[in-house]
Amino acid sequence: MSALGSSQNQGMSTRFLELLLKTSEKAANIARVIRQDEHLFRLLVQEKKGPEKNPRFVQDFKTLADVLIQETVKHDVGLQFPAIADHIFGEESNTFSNTLGDTITVEVQADQTATATLLSTVLSGDTQASEMLAAEVHRDIGVDEVNTDTNLPLLDLPLEQCGMWIDPIDSTSEYISGEDLKLSVGDMYQSGLRCVTVLIGVFDRVTGQPILGIVNQPFHAQYGSRWQGKCQWGFKFGDYSKYSASLPSDIKPGKSKIVVLSGSESSNLKSRLHSAGYTVSEVTGAGYKQLCVARGDADIYVLSKGSTFRWDTCGPHAILQALGGGIVSYKKVLEVDGNLEESELNYSENHTAESLSPGSLHCNHDGLIAFRDGSLLCELIQVLRQMQARKN
Repeated sequence: MSALGSSQNQGMSTRFLELLLKTSEKAANIARVIRQDEHLFRLLVQEKKGPEKNPRFVQDFKTLADVLIQETVKHDVGLQFPAIADHIFGEESNTFSNTLGDTITVEVQADQTATATLLSTVLSGDTQASEMLAAEVHRDIGVDEVNTDTNLPLLDLPLEQCGMWIDPIDSTSEYISGEDLKLSVGDMYQSGLRCVTVLIGVFDRVTGQPILGIVNQPFHAQYGSRWQGKCQWGFKFGDYSKYSASLPSDIKPGKSKIVVLSGSESSNLKSRLHSAGYTVSEVTGAGYKQLCVARGDADIYVLSKGSTFRWDTCGPHAILQALGGGIVSYKKVLEVDGNLEESELNYSENHTAESLSPGSLHCNHDGLIAFRDGSLLCELIQVLRQMQARKN
């Protein structure tokens, strides 16, 4: 299929993008409601122990919030694009069990009342929480409610061969603690609610290439006690690419190149990057770090460990590719004959079962480097290879 095909498929593809923007905003609304409502927030932060913990279905309300958002996206997409419904993947299982051996599968029901009834069972009869959550799940969202570009382009996706990866609430600890800490470098936050993201990625199941990504920041800007979100998207299929108008089309790197990484990275890596002239900024949240690169607040995101998963990277990867960048394997590009194109992360099914260990299934085992500018990536690779040579 060509990147620009039939007008009918273009219309459906643009409608698909609009739907994903609206479902990402519905997910962001659920995340905001849980934080802003006193009753729901108490459920979020409390930790049940001992007799109180059992025999409940949900020991961790955050897990239910994740699952509910994940299932809401699946439900809304499945209604309009049923062929994709069986190829939507996420982090959480939607089956909950209690110590009595009972199980409940959390799925969006036909109407708000039925969904509230199901959630009430999972939440041990908490009708107040169940009804508030069900109301958000079944609320109609208009594309004009999404803080993004509403003048959407005609796209042409291979819808019949698309799969999706969802991370309902990326950066869990920041979502719960909510303490913002702004960095002195650029317009970035080291921690806090601004580092929380909803990540939706669409990939080609035949090639494994990411083709459409959405990153929704539920807590982008605060006005008094209320939060407003911000949504960014990007699309690349064949030679055709489009992205949010609010994302800069061209980035001119400053004198000091900015690398974002996790606080858990080794002191040796940080010091070597400093010595090579990079400004190193520790930032929380895989989705947020990739967003910082897409926005041009950072030049590169480096992760030397296998601590991210397909749902963390698929959406941001598509946006970065639309901007002329991408995400490559940290380990593969350090090899002497490492080919950049072959080192790009891939999302096809034969790449999503690399390990027999359930805990590492769908993991980006070899670390990653996210970038916008290929020349900056090549410079960094040389620095990292020299660092590795000294170590050996």
